[in-house]
Amino acid sequence: MAPTKMKMSKDEETKKKRKGTGFTRLCSLSPQLQEFVGEPEMARTEVVKKLWAYIKEKDLQDPNNRRNIKCDKMLHSIFRVDTINMFQMNKALSKHIWPLESEEDSPIDRRPPVKKQRRQKDEDTEKSKPKAKQKKGGTTGFLIPLQLSEAFVKFLGTGETTLSRSDAVKRIWDYIKQNQLQDPSDKRRILCDEKLKELFDVDFFNGFSVSKYLTAHLTKVEQ
Repeated sequence: MAPTKMKMSKDEETKKKRKGTGFTRLCSLSPQLQEFVGEPEMARTEVVKKLWAYIKEKDLQDPNNRRNIKCDKMLHSIFRVDTINMFQMNKALSKHIWPLESEEDSPIDRRPPVKKQRRQKDEDTEKSKPKAKQKKGGTTGFLIPLQLSEAFVKFLGTGETTLSRSDAVKRIWDYIKQNQLQDPSDKRRILCDEKLKELFDVDFFNGFSVSKYLTAHLTKVEQ
């Protein structure tokens, strides 16, 4: 008699589905890729898909050889070259995509337990919401304008009330670099000054988490 296969619990199935396998497994992204896709974690296949959507939207393929890509300012910040072919691009992405960090590396939250639980609940609710399908020929997801929270508007100090997720991540990284908030011993670790601490309510965090911390400050613009 054949042995009975043990069924996974719903939590195990959900966890396995979220992590994925192989090229569909969620990975940590470099700060440059975070600025581009507006997310701290993404499967390699999704990153490649977004890159090609951007390349086609901006018409960056060389008309004489479609395998060659002309790098605009955004792509140049990632690949550091003026032109790149699709094979070189795939190889270069390996420098920007890494296995997910362990939970031990997660940033320490200094807020009281009750507030922390509320924030976790909000994040879980946000994750459970189905992602809207991208409309054909429309603006790609990471370029859609989002409403900024009052705290984020105050942080920016420019009077802007909407930004795309990609631009929002970029603004945070610009601020981090301008104020030299990266830990000299580990550039991935961000040491918050008073202004950044007021926005994110933590003393320090991992650079891969910028987009995650911004989630509470970005909402869909009401039509």
